[in-house]
Parts: sequence; C-alpha cells; structure tokens
Amino acid sequence: MKTFSSPARFTWHQSTHQKALCLVLVFGAAMFAAGCGKKSEKPSSSATPPLQTTQDTSQPTAPSSDVNSQPVPAAPDLGALNRALRQWLVRNHRVPASFEDFSATAGVAIPPPPAGKKYVITKNMQILLVDR
Repeated sequence: MKTFSSPARFTWHQSTHQKALCLVLVFGAAMFAAGCGKKSEKPSSSATPPLQTTQDTSQPTAPSSDVNSQPVPAAPDLGALNRALRQWLVRNHRVPASFEDFSATAGVAIPPPPAGKKYVITKNMQILLVDR
C-alpha cells in the first residue's frame, strides 16, 4: 500500500478560524490605536478668560487676628507622586527600599505630608499617606 505525503493544507474550517482571528486582531489594534491619543486641552471658545484682580498697595493692611483665617495646606497630589514612582521604577529597574530611598533619588519636589501623617510605599507600588 502506498502512502502519499501531501503538503500541509488547511481545511475550510481551519482557514476560516485563522481569517477570523486575523480580522479580530486587526480591528482590535485599530481600535486600540484610535483610543490611545492624548487629547489636547484647547479652551472652548465660550470660555471666558480668568479675571485679574489688582490690589491697592497704597495702604498697608493689618494682619488678621482671627485664628481660623490661616490658609489650610492643600493635600499632596498622590496621583502625581504615584506617576513619579512608576517613572522611577522604569528608570532604576528596581523597587525602592523605602519611601526615603525613593524621595532621595526621585528628582521631583515632594511636598511635606500633613501633620500626623507620613508617606509609605505599598507592596503594589502605590504611595499612600498613613498615620505616624
């Protein structure tokens, strides 16, 4: 009995699956590329420019004696710090030993934590504020 060796041919069923997979990959890549653009921040034409105020400096003003008039320090932007941490991880190819290790070599201005709080880096590489 003779056996014939034939080149590998795809059956209709197999080639249809390959075509479908190829189409899914192409359309998926096209949709991914369309959604990856950074949106420009153009001000809308209906937006009014910010108002500029001028102060009269001819008369000195007395400091307020009200204790509650002290400006409240803004909370640190943890999102910006987390982005800086991710950039640090990519640049240094290692995990920082502590937040102090990160802050010493980050090259970014890190605002002081609020009173009674400190910065920590979690196991999933996020910066959080915790109680001291």
